[in-house]
Amino acid sequence: MAIAVALLGCEHPHVPEVLGVIASEPDVSLAAVWSSDRAAIPGAVANYTVPGPDTALDRADVAIVCAHADERAALSVRAGRAGRPILIETPLAPTAAEAARAAREIARTRTPAYATMFLRELPGLGRLGAVLGADMLGRVTGAAASYLSPLALGGFSAPAGGASWVQRAHRAGAGAMTDLGIHLVDALTALGIRPRLEAVRVERRRGERADLGGVAVGRWGDVPLTLRTSWITRPGGLELIINGTVATASLRDGTLELAAGQGAPERWVGAPPDPAEAVRAFFARLRTRRLDENGLRDAVAAHELIERAPVL
Repeated sequence: MAIAVALLGCEHPHVPEVLGVIASEPDVSLAAVWSSDRAAIPGAVANYTVPGPDTALDRADVAIVCAHADERAALSVRAGRAGRPILIETPLAPTAAEAARAAREIARTRTPAYATMFLRELPGLGRLGAVLGADMLGRVTGAAASYLSPLALGGFSAPAGGASWVQRAHRAGAGAMTDLGIHLVDALTALGIRPRLEAVRVERRRGERADLGGVAVGRWGDVPLTLRTSWITRPGGLELIINGTVATASLRDGTLELAAGQGAPERWVGAPPDPAEAVRAFFARLRTRRLDENGLRDAVAAHELIERAPVL
């Protein structure tokens, strides 16, 4: 089946990965691009620009929403009402309540919709899950996860206007603690246990509402958990450490390492986190018709978990 894509919004730093997948998949094509900020549209796809989101949806089979956080919910609902399956960047909206309302409205249209939870596509995370399932760590005694990025320092190929939007709450959503924390919560949930957060401390620049990162503490099952996120850290990367009575598992980007008391650590090298994998997974679902009308549920639940944690 041929898949024509409407790209709604071009402000998110994952736009290059989205366009790369569209260009590399033989049965996928870009049908139209719309953005409220015309300057953010990459020159390579400027010829696909249309005057409004409805025109873009009319020309396409599916929608990918990469707009600013304050536009994602409305655009996604619009795509749902048009009956176009949707892939949406996270967070779905600046607040968890807005995200939940949008998800409910999309569910009423019975249109399949998914969030770009690309860490769940990480091969190393699947291997870590197998390690835990085989009880290779012994009794788990603690967990720590971090996701760090230099986004606010210009560390990504930022869209037009640079990365200054991450410091504006209405554009960036709740900030790095939510944006990156959603992915950490989802990764830990994919390992079989949804975390609980008991307190969050965020870092803000003076006069700014959006945070640039922070630290959260809580529980993963019955063991202590620490989460850390940042948009102002070089080098960036993912790290997930699970301590056990027999061994410790460390997932750093795509590489999983198991260290016991004696001998050299066992190491498995895999691909690092890649937002493009969520896009490929979305197209794979369309081809095989493995579609879920509740595909936004985990993204909303992770957002609610972070937002409800007391802020210190």
